[in-house]
Amino acid sequence: MTAHRVPGGVPPMPLERYLKRAWPMLPGRVLREALKKRDVRVNGARSGGEAVVRGGDALALYIDAKWLEPAAEILFSDDRLIVAVKPQGLPVDVDRDGVGADTLLARLRRRWPDAALCHRLDAQTGGIVLAAADETVLQQALEAFRDHRGLRKQYRALALGQFPKNEGTLNAFIAKDARRGAVKVLHRDAPGAKPICTRYRVAGQRGPELYEVILEPVTGRTHQLRAHMADFGHPLLGDDRYGDRAANRRYSGLKLCLWHERLTVSADSPLTDYRGRVFEAEAPEWGQF
Repeated sequence: MTAHRVPGGVPPMPLERYLKRAWPMLPGRVLREALKKRDVRVNGARSGGEAVVRGGDALALYIDAKWLEPAAEILFSDDRLIVAVKPQGLPVDVDRDGVGADTLLARLRRRWPDAALCHRLDAQTGGIVLAAADETVLQQALEAFRDHRGLRKQYRALALGQFPKNEGTLNAFIAKDARRGAVKVLHRDAPGAKPICTRYRVAGQRGPELYEVILEPVTGRTHQLRAHMADFGHPLLGDDRYGDRAANRRYSGLKLCLWHERLTVSADSPLTDYRGRVFEAEAPEWGQF
C-alpha cells in the first residue's frame, strides 16, 4: 500500500484526473483496473474514479509499488553529480499546484534525499538531465546553465518540411506570452525579449515531409527549440503547442519527437571536476515512416 497526501492547494477534482496528474507514467490499464476494483481509498473510503478529491485528502493506493515508485535511469553518478535519463511524459518536478507524486526529482530523492535539479526539460521532452547531491557541484552547474558557458547540449528531433540547407544557425528573440502560457519568437528586439540562437543540422530524411535533425541550443530559453523551429518553418513532430496539429494527426500516437541525447562538459566549464566528460543517451526510434 502506498500512502499519499493531496497537496493543500489542489482544487476539487475527480480522483481519476488527480491520479493521472500525480502519476503521469502510470499505465492506463493499471489505473483503470485499480479504479474498477476500488483499490484506492480516499480518507479511508474505497473509491472509484468519479470520487472527488481536494487538497489535504489522504489517499491509500493498493497498486503494485513498481508502478508508483519506479527507479530513475542513471547514466552516471559519483554521489555528487547525477546524470539521469528522463522518460518522455515524466515531469522533472511538481506542477504549479504542487501535484507530482512521480517526477524525476522524486525518483532521484529516493536514492539521494538531498538531490536538486541543475536544469529542467519539458515534460514531453526526454533525455539527459543533470542533478546534484552536493552543494558545490550544484552551484557550479547552476552557473554553467545560467551563463550558457561550459556545457554543450545536443538534441535529436523529427522536423517537418524540406530544409533549404543541411545546416545553419538561427538567431532571433523570444518573449513570454503570459496569456497563452507559451513563448513567442520575434525577429527584432522588444521590451522583455531575450536573444536566442539555435544551430541545426539535417541528419537524414525519414519520410516524404519528415527529417531527422540535430539541434544545439546555444542559448537555453524556455521552449526555445520548439518555438524557434516552428518559426523557422520546420515544426517538430508531435508538438501541439507550436507545431502543425494536422501533421501530428497524420502521425497519430507519437509524443513530441525531441530528445536531449548528448551533453559535453567543456574544458572551461564551472564544473571543474567533470571537464571533458561526455554523456550520451540514445534517442528512441519514434516509429518507422
